[in-house]
Amino acid sequence: MKKVALIVTMIVGGFSIIGGLWAFDCTYTRAGDHRQLKQRFERRLLMDDARDLERRMWDLERYYGRDKAQQSREYQEIKSRRDMMLRELGR
Repeated sequence: MKKVALIVTMIVGGFSIIGGLWAFDCTYTRAGDHRQLKQRFERRLLMDDARDLERRMWDLERYYGRDKAQQSREYQEIKSRRDMMLRELGR
């Protein structure tokens, strides 16, 4: 009877150690991966927003003509926001 209790205790202890190591691995060692994915996602969102602003600038140029569009207030605001985003991205 003592052998059975000892074997059950060893099995439960082994599973407890394995479960604790797995929880530690999921919580702490992969946090860097999550941080890296979050940075890539945020960078991608900025790139998409900058591309959308560029498209709006092109639409204004097509509609008003290049010179008149570049003088408009809306175009200047879009251009400044886009330039700020590109500086943030390091381009």
